[in-house]
Amino acid sequence: MSRVLAVEIAGTGGALPSRAVGTADLVAEAFADAPPEQRARVEAKSGIETRHWLEPGEAALPLGVAALRRALERAGMEAGALRRIIFVSSTGGDHVVPANAHQIADALGLSDTCDAFDLSNSCVGFLSALDVAGRSVATGSGPVAIVAVETFSRQLSPRGPRAYVVLGDAAAAAVVRPIEGRAADASGASGGILATCLRSVDRLRGKMSMAWPGSPGARPYHDFDARSSELTDSALACIGAAIDDVLQSAGISLGAVDWIVLHQPNGSLYALLLDKLGIDRRRTVNVVRDIGSVGAASVPFALDRLLRGATVTAGQRILMASVGAGTAYGAILYQVPS
Repeated sequence: MSRVLAVEIAGTGGALPSRAVGTADLVAEAFADAPPEQRARVEAKSGIETRHWLEPGEAALPLGVAALRRALERAGMEAGALRRIIFVSSTGGDHVVPANAHQIADALGLSDTCDAFDLSNSCVGFLSALDVAGRSVATGSGPVAIVAVETFSRQLSPRGPRAYVVLGDAAAAAVVRPIEGRAADASGASGGILATCLRSVDRLRGKMSMAWPGSPGARPYHDFDARSSELTDSALACIGAAIDDVLQSAGISLGAVDWIVLHQPNGSLYALLLDKLGIDRRRTVNVVRDIGSVGAASVPFALDRLLRGATVTAGQRILMASVGAGTAYGAILYQVPS
């Protein structure tokens, strides 16, 4: 039995760029020489109808600020109550120095009041940050804000067609704070983070990468080097292992979980994950259809949609799981405080 972290996800928020881009248009660009029936197959396999991209030259951080403001509003908190801000991104945000998290703090008018730093762990980044936030809050350093912002459009081109037709831009945020006045017991009856699994793995190491411009091996656009079958096998194995680990740690079965929030790399792979893992679609929320594949923002954006759109009640369990670049995977089991 794992040690329960007596923390709650008090508020969530999401934000998208204003520019919506349809999949059919991108497929036509990336597969211009392909016959219409092939383009139709590519579009259908993506399972994506649209995604949102920043305008060229548009800053990314305002998206993160908007998402965090919504999370704070839902939590009923002022920004000044935060003691830590963790900025999460696979795509780098707007700055290398200073850390993007400091720019988020500046936008909220915060100075000398909280810690702020950036965290990168590909598509698993939000779960990594949630683990850090949970342990921080549980040991007295909270509340903590997590802000995930992905801007893949900056590194996409029709010359990298597989990435071009699935990746989008998005931001999502969560505010983590102590469970006021009620500590979770060993069974997790009062709620909190019941179990965490985070792992590094070498399944696709060297086959999934996106380098900074000027770095060794960098290229002017992003695409996937691993074969589709390799990506599928890695996602199934890693997410399955992460789910098994947290369920075993918590001492419960998958049937005892009320809601499941998975990373959504594309529509067809997401559907396959649900089928192979035996997950009822009524216990999930599909966001990839509307926003595309958005890296570390995928899980928190879906979590926000779930908490705002479904009847999630006290005592229910939410299982979040993700795999990133074939080199990281993880899951977190969370129980809504009662």
